[in-house]
Amino acid sequence: MRISEIEAHLIELKDKALAAFDIPADVASQISLANPPDPTMGDRGFPVFLLARQLRKGPPQIAQQLVDALQPLVADDPLISEVSAAGPYVNLRLNPAQLANIVISEALDRAADFGSQVLDGQKIMIEFSAPNTNKPQHLGHVRNNLLGDSVARILDFAGHDITRVNLINDRGIHICKSMLAYQRFGQGETPESAAIKGDHLVGKYYVRFDQAFRQEYADWQHTEAAQARFEAWLNSPESKDARKAHGDDAQTLLPVFFSAFKDIYFNTLSELGGAARQMLRDWEAGEPQVVALWKTMNQWVFDGFDETYARLGVHFDRVYYESNTYKLGKSIVEEGLNAGNFKKLDDGAVVCDLEALGLQGQKVLLRGDGTSVYMTQDLGTALARFEEYDVERMIYVVGDEQNYHFDVLFRILSMLRPELEGNLNHLSYGMVELPDGKMKSREGRVVDADDLMDEMEALASTAVAERYADLSDDEQAHRARVIGLAALKYFILDFSPRSTVQFDPQKSIDFQGRTGPYCLYSYARISSIERRVGGWPNLSGQARDAALESLTSDLELAVIRQLQDWPRMVETAAAQLSPGRITEALFNLSKAFSTLYNDADHRIVDLEGPRKDGLLLLARAVQNALGAGLSLLGIETLNEM
Repeated sequence: MRISEIEAHLIELKDKALAAFDIPADVASQISLANPPDPTMGDRGFPVFLLARQLRKGPPQIAQQLVDALQPLVADDPLISEVSAAGPYVNLRLNPAQLANIVISEALDRAADFGSQVLDGQKIMIEFSAPNTNKPQHLGHVRNNLLGDSVARILDFAGHDITRVNLINDRGIHICKSMLAYQRFGQGETPESAAIKGDHLVGKYYVRFDQAFRQEYADWQHTEAAQARFEAWLNSPESKDARKAHGDDAQTLLPVFFSAFKDIYFNTLSELGGAARQMLRDWEAGEPQVVALWKTMNQWVFDGFDETYARLGVHFDRVYYESNTYKLGKSIVEEGLNAGNFKKLDDGAVVCDLEALGLQGQKVLLRGDGTSVYMTQDLGTALARFEEYDVERMIYVVGDEQNYHFDVLFRILSMLRPELEGNLNHLSYGMVELPDGKMKSREGRVVDADDLMDEMEALASTAVAERYADLSDDEQAHRARVIGLAALKYFILDFSPRSTVQFDPQKSIDFQGRTGPYCLYSYARISSIERRVGGWPNLSGQARDAALESLTSDLELAVIRQLQDWPRMVETAAAQLSPGRITEALFNLSKAFSTLYNDADHRIVDLEGPRKDGLLLLARAVQNALGAGLSLLGIETLNEM
């Protein structure tokens, strides 16, 4: 019997007992098995509240009658040792020896694949990362990368066919700002001459542009033209809300006006803004010098991104570039227009009436001049991917500020291609904040991904040096890299994706808490057991059965139950797209094994005979599960900490 068959067997017993009372199958299916709140009550159980009205009896009485019905069914069942009633609950206790044999045997036999599914899964494409090429990736991108990578690993482990894709935003006004600043202030600087990564160099000029624009705007505010604009605003209905909030004093309203006018100034009056927009027009027209600079600076960024991805352990099967995809979707919009799904306005713009899709207002899909918007591109890219890769499901890992965009996108796609309804997912996640608030890329106040990994390695290096002072520099650096990344990945992935995270490097590196280093330490501890006993026992047949069936103590069973839960946790993590189910399972398993390991009656190296062999096999099974789970988080393992 396999672990997955245990639950099916228990459900079958439950249904047979309910059938004896003529309970309909649809009602029986609503009565689910669960772990009792107290392990002393049993291994699995189910409530009978739903049956009270139908059987016209009290739940405790029904529970006892169901136990009576179950007794003959389990009399010769080697898996069930006891059935009992506790108030309105029916509880089933499994035979400890049989449970140990089934669970540990599967964990040992499947090794690194323990918990994975072998099935004809879906073909799923998952898009994540999606950075801009005007700056290096920061802490927010780290969460996106780790979340997308882990979900891809979990879905693959759960039996699906996964394609990982990245869409890099390599065009637009943002990259033109960096390009313009480099033209004016760069003096031919390169990543090699500056001795910094290319994405950091380009990000430096993005910040430099913002600094120059802020100065230009500050200078303009002291001109007669600025004063005239302010006075015109004061005398217009546009100032009504500001007056209501701040009063009528002109000096108080002056900074309010300039704050609100900043974007208008950039788009209409700014010399720098005008130059950046002209550069974008030149790029779209294919002006050779602009295109050459664009290619050079983008390649610097791509090379820098590749280093960051490699360091994070993240990879993609296909990388798309917005410069190649931004014109996609126009034909889709024209097709929808001809089919009556969209309509053309008097100014030539094509829109989708969102009221027909259950929302309010209209969504522009093509501007009056025929140019596309982001929605147009996303429609075209999505349909092209479905056709090119024949995928059945698309998952987008994008921050929660884009929730509305993806709601609209999915509704339009489902209208155009009804077969896609239900097969489009936005894995929305919250932001990652610094202790003093949100990050701002234009102001240069960010935590770059590379700097963050440097910091985590430095913290891990200090921790390793304190514990293992005699390590070589190379070995210390290796362990610091693995532990530092484990701390970062586990901390980020342990949160529900939708929650906002305030990253705490010191807390993440704790070797005793619910952390990556704690789980890594559990894995390494088991390797040390193997070394101390001279290797794992090589048992088969009756000898292995005897060893495994000797594991019946409460602490041993606590670990075995965690192992039994592992395949179900993988299944849940895949269904919910939630790596947090994996972090939870790893911590619970590590904690249960640590309690066993530190107990005086379970000192493995001091024991002899079948029980020692059984505990060694249990330790190896735990290590298999820990290794599989850490891999699903993108965490390397260490045999020594």
